[in-house]
Amino acid sequence: MGWLINPWVSLGVMAAWEPLEIFVLSPLLAKFDIEFGYETWRNFFSDIFFDILGVVVGYFLLSYLVEPPFRLWS
Repeated sequence: MGWLINPWVSLGVMAAWEPLEIFVLSPLLAKFDIEFGYETWRNFFSDIFFDILGVVVGYFLLSYLVEPPFRLWS
């Protein structure tokens, strides 16, 4: 995402997904006996860490090596 989308927008979308996954989707899908998003706090924070790492690699390293075909919300 960091390669094609503004890095701050990318981080915002990915960081917003984590609480949505845990607090909204998991309880909602549990009502239909579907297990989804059950994770520990450690996993939650590691997801955020790797989201940040991915955006940094995508935006700085990959953009330096290869120009993206387009960029949204630059």
